[in-house]
Amino acid sequence: MRQVASPIGDTNIKPPSGRLRGQRGAAAIEAALLFVIFFTLFYAIVSYSIPMMMMQVFNHAASAGARAGVAVERSYFDDEENAEAAYLTGVEARVRDVVEAFLDDTLLPSARANADVNLTWDNDILIVTVRYAGYRANPLVPILRFPVIGDVPRVPDDLIGRAAVQVF
Repeated sequence: MRQVASPIGDTNIKPPSGRLRGQRGAAAIEAALLFVIFFTLFYAIVSYSIPMMMMQVFNHAASAGARAGVAVERSYFDDEENAEAAYLTGVEARVRDVVEAFLDDTLLPSARANADVNLTWDNDILIVTVRYAGYRANPLVPILRFPVIGDVPRVPDDLIGRAAVQVF
């Protein structure tokens, strides 16, 4: 034992026993295990938020395109030989312009390159679909594979945003 001066007087301090010496490395092991858990949680938050944000951008772009399709004036095409086909072509051109401008303003160039715009007609309903094909195979944030947890993030193969509007 050694003597140590303290405010309450001289005290005796015992050296750590064998049981305490074995505990010294336990804190490092616990910290390492907690780091893995917290890193996984942080990475999951970041890596899930990006695909969700992209899907919201795709939904907004499709909605903006659908609204632009409704705004095309039908009477502008009345003088043409095949007015109905000219009108549909004009609507599709306007929708594509609006959606692509929206995507150019909001997405990174690497994400924009993989985004595809599709227009389909179902009777008098215009359906605008914006798709990022193969997101699982080519994600913006790498997918990590953990032994017990699995893939982080778990994302669909394609990210899709869709809007529909009745044009006629």
